[in-house]
Amino acid sequence: MEQYEAVIIGGGPAGSSTAIGLAREGMKVAVVEKRPFPREVICGEFLSHEVLSALRDFGVFEEFLSLRPQTISTFAFVSERGVPVLRSLGFPAAAMKRSLLDNLLLKKARSSGATVVQPADAASVNRRRDGFEILLKTPSGSQTLSANYVVAAYGRSGALDRALHRGFASIRSGMTGMKYHVPRTMINEFPEDQIRIYCSRDIYCGVNSVGEHEVTLCYLARADGRTPRESLSLLLERNRGFRALFRGDPVAGMEHLPRYGTGNVFFGPRNLVENGVFMAGDAAGVIGPLAGDGIGMAMASGRLLADVLLRCTKTGANRLQMERFYTTEWRRKFARRLRTAALLQRLAMNPLSANTGALLMTLFPVLLDAMIRGTREPTSADSPVPAFR
Repeated sequence: MEQYEAVIIGGGPAGSSTAIGLAREGMKVAVVEKRPFPREVICGEFLSHEVLSALRDFGVFEEFLSLRPQTISTFAFVSERGVPVLRSLGFPAAAMKRSLLDNLLLKKARSSGATVVQPADAASVNRRRDGFEILLKTPSGSQTLSANYVVAAYGRSGALDRALHRGFASIRSGMTGMKYHVPRTMINEFPEDQIRIYCSRDIYCGVNSVGEHEVTLCYLARADGRTPRESLSLLLERNRGFRALFRGDPVAGMEHLPRYGTGNVFFGPRNLVENGVFMAGDAAGVIGPLAGDGIGMAMASGRLLADVLLRCTKTGANRLQMERFYTTEWRRKFARRLRTAALLQRLAMNPLSANTGALLMTLFPVLLDAMIRGTREPTSADSPVPAFR
């Protein structure tokens, strides 16, 4: 049985950020990732200034630039009426496929000193008096790790949610997310430096470039028994701007594209520590995709947790003190963002409020600025807008 100070379950932005923070300070860390990288997952793939700042801090910003991320500088909100409300983001931002970003971060975690066990599924986490035992299922058989601390960074949901008896695991939210990488040959003229949100009843969709030849199309829908194809068809029918985005029949065209999806997305409150296991990223709390801050929040929560564990270990704090400190700091940092994003999501999925909001934002653009600022940390004055391309 291999002994570690911390075992992190999940090698995405939250898990890798936690691992980097701990490993480069000398802590013995293992990252357990279920599937091989690079791989795609559902995500709008928007990278806020917080992500760019973290990449600089991790020392991988130049390598990030070598992967040719797309510069994003403007935001457009498009209600059912089809007329976009356009504003500058006011901070540096980019877009990149998750497969590239995740691979970059996990590679950095490994070079920082973390052990990466991949592919491996964390089948169970058992608490012992002096720590934890984590049973892994790998292609070559079973393996057991022991650790002082366990971090769950496996995303919105996982088998461990049920094993840890998390309260939301049995709730049916009715919300479904879906992502496509759409060739530009299917798209009419679309600004490369722009992210757009198209809204209608019970659905909204984000669109942004992730390269010269593709755009990411990622939507969240209240399914109500509808298939992903039916939800997309309703948005095309109701939102004139969304329909005008495409050439030909987009639903038929997307039938042949890889689809990345997840059902039963739960946006309500979650415990940040479950039976001694620290939660990070979406496992701690899912922010509405409309906010465009999911990756930024995941990386920020991983960095926060690493800082808490390191500081508390150095000061001799006991486990209960660590848990309370992390919970307090996490809520101080993210609770306002989650509340703001939840409100905006409800408004966006209601045609009356979305159309009224679009009209108000046209008359008073400062409202859109406030919406953008309300879902993320303020940008620092020393973060110039980089030229990615």
